[in-house]
Amino acid sequence: MRIYETAKQFGVTSKDLIEILSGAGFDVQTHMSVVSDDALAFLNKKYSKTAPVTPKSLEKKEQEKTPEKKSSAKNKPAENKKSVAHKAPAKASIEKKIEVKEVAPVVILKAMTLSELAGQMQKPVTELITTLLKQGVVYGMNQILPVELVETLAEFFEIPIQKTEEASVAVKSDIAAEENFKNLKSRAPVVAVLGHVDHGKTSLLDFIRKTRVALKEKGGITQHLGAYQATTSHGPIVFLDTPGHEAFSLIRERGVRAADIVILVIAADDSIMPQTVEAIKYAKSMETPIVVAINKMDKVDEARIEVVRRGMSQYDLLPEEWGGDVISVPVSAKTGKGVDKLLEMISLQAEMMDLKADASVPARGFVLESKVEVGRGAVATIICKHGTLQVGDYFVCGKTVGRVTSMTNSYNERLKSVGPSIPVLVAGFEALPAAGDFFEVVSAEEYKNKRFEKPASKPFLGFDFGQEYYGLILKGDTHSSVEAIEESINKLNPDLEGDKKFKILERGVGGVTEGDVAMADSTKSLIVAFNVKTDPGAIALAKRNHVVIKHYNIIYRLLDELQEIAKAGKTIEMEWKKTGEAVIRKVFAIKGVGVVAGAYANEGVLRAKGSKVMAWRGKQKIGEGTVDSLQRDKKNVKEVHAGYECAFLIKGIDDWQVDDRAEFYIEVPKLD
Repeated sequence: MRIYETAKQFGVTSKDLIEILSGAGFDVQTHMSVVSDDALAFLNKKYSKTAPVTPKSLEKKEQEKTPEKKSSAKNKPAENKKSVAHKAPAKASIEKKIEVKEVAPVVILKAMTLSELAGQMQKPVTELITTLLKQGVVYGMNQILPVELVETLAEFFEIPIQKTEEASVAVKSDIAAEENFKNLKSRAPVVAVLGHVDHGKTSLLDFIRKTRVALKEKGGITQHLGAYQATTSHGPIVFLDTPGHEAFSLIRERGVRAADIVILVIAADDSIMPQTVEAIKYAKSMETPIVVAINKMDKVDEARIEVVRRGMSQYDLLPEEWGGDVISVPVSAKTGKGVDKLLEMISLQAEMMDLKADASVPARGFVLESKVEVGRGAVATIICKHGTLQVGDYFVCGKTVGRVTSMTNSYNERLKSVGPSIPVLVAGFEALPAAGDFFEVVSAEEYKNKRFEKPASKPFLGFDFGQEYYGLILKGDTHSSVEAIEESINKLNPDLEGDKKFKILERGVGGVTEGDVAMADSTKSLIVAFNVKTDPGAIALAKRNHVVIKHYNIIYRLLDELQEIAKAGKTIEMEWKKTGEAVIRKVFAIKGVGVVAGAYANEGVLRAKGSKVMAWRGKQKIGEGTVDSLQRDKKNVKEVHAGYECAFLIKGIDDWQVDDRAEFYIEVPKLD
């Protein structure tokens, strides 16, 4: 018997019972701890004369153990007197405990083990484990639950949440605080290139770096946050090229967050557009200086410059030419006209800001992008704002830890150490960090402690228990891509008719695996793969289970398809698809079991799980049912392929005859 069960029998809370037994020297820690015979005897003795709620089974055990405990008749009357003398107070004490139990439980919102949460919720830990399993999430009682999952479970069981009052310090302020830095020296500025889609951001950066980056991007748009160091005649400058597509607002926001200066690219033939406004908002919120590059001057008349500047002024960006303080430079990324002046203005702005860093302290900075590489595992693009990062350094980054095993700069050169403001691709992460996470070098001891504190399972992704939805399994090539797609999908939900919404049941970085297919099969979900391949084993499993995998390499094409579903309010319709057929060879009537059909599979695959079977005699349908069991060579199997003999028991069909046909069907998403 466990603590929570015993507590119910004695009419006290699990917490109170744990305190009583711990105080008496018994080893109990959570409400799932097993109550030993000695502990049970102790409780029987403690409440034997005062607790009428003790069950008969416990009273019987108490009577069996009482003679062993009370060895002399001399002690017995003394104990009886003591028991009688304290009878009334003890009853009052128990009644008081019962009152405590009636107080509604409150969950403190923080990361904790599953058993701790069960104790706070006053629920059996098995009930919580079962609830999670129903949603495809596996946690043990001693595994640490992330805050998101604690909150979701509390909401599901309708238990009030008490938030902790932990001070949250912004990452940028952590890095910017310079009171502990003693060896400050000038550093290269970090510049984020922002703007609307197709306004020429990557082409401008491409001209500066003298490479062909824009042509390598699918569809001519940048889909990842790239960080590149460029050596110019005005000194080294680090450029962050952030995508301009609406879906990548999260990446743009991180670009501004890590940048010292923003180059706002505005096409002269297009002027201010939605993502332009968004970039202005981000830059202003982070108090980041803005330098405007009026691009595509090779395509328009110079009179368009004033049109763009007029649009700038409507968003509190008053150009210097109009008496303001915002630098604006007409440029052409195609011909290079005005680019040198733009670089000069950036260097001038950086000089006025007096940018400095201390390279002598432990490295600290930002994760700009993260992904999984074959042979290297989880890697991330890092920019240090202070300190020198070296191969072999231990670090903490967001919810993960690691040790630097290799570093590569933007020219694909291997480095042993790197200072501030130099973007590098770092390998050595134990798990994939999130783009925007704070990165900091720590001692070996701190690394070990943080590693020990890591949750034993992956973070919970926020299921809405009991809600119907269009299930999606999302896989992408980088963390930022996955986040951007998820954000865009969430924006479609308000446009849906009815209560059903798109719901990402699982997301991850890397190719589509057999595990993804298995989850999609069990949840009847669609797999969306962005810029990743599907493992051969997963392809075969998806084909057998009729799981649909959609591959994309352009984000707006993915969104267009989902947008069509959202606008039309369409559901993902299901249909029955024939998977195989068998001819009945023999019929066996087995007492206590039913009518078993011995058959020969002559077409496709006969599947046991989820199959519907239609029985045909000639051209006449004689029945319909579901598979109860499927056997081959007297062994239960999941499926039987064409060319093999088998036997099956079908619920709903018991009048098989030789030469009848059994058609097997499975429900799959309907494709247009």
